[in-house]
Amino acid sequence: MKQVKPIPSTMPLAPTLARRVNQLREYRNMTVRDLAQISRFKPQRIEDIEGGVETWLSSSDRQLLAKALNIEPALLQEVESRMVAGQNVPESHMLDRTTSEQLATAIVNGARELECPDCGSPLKCSIQEGTDIEGHPIRLAKAYCTKCPFVLR
Repeated sequence: MKQVKPIPSTMPLAPTLARRVNQLREYRNMTVRDLAQISRFKPQRIEDIEGGVETWLSSSDRQLLAKALNIEPALLQEVESRMVAGQNVPESHMLDRTTSEQLATAIVNGARELECPDCGSPLKCSIQEGTDIEGHPIRLAKAYCTKCPFVLR
């Protein structure tokens, strides 16, 4: 049976669900696909969690993900945040339409070394490809900050 190394008590854990799942996945030397397969989630869902799109997990999903990462579910629950209707997003994390469109256009055109408009840290960028309702190919830009809660959806 494969021995799983424990999380060192001296290892500082990331303060957000997105960054913590990413940190623990990388510590376990797993790919997104590995984690998706073990947790029975789709790879896109793992990407959404790590991208900050999902900030809260149901109890059963938390347990599946924790088991796949070989950690206690409480390590995920303590950094989850649930958006409540009417709760305001901090102004610093709201992009005006022009800035959002410029950032999305740059990503779709191949830019990868972009900075967060909030804190200046590197953005993790990706392109989601698919088709629209009429079967035409579409490309959507996605990005999240490696340091703050900024997410481009």
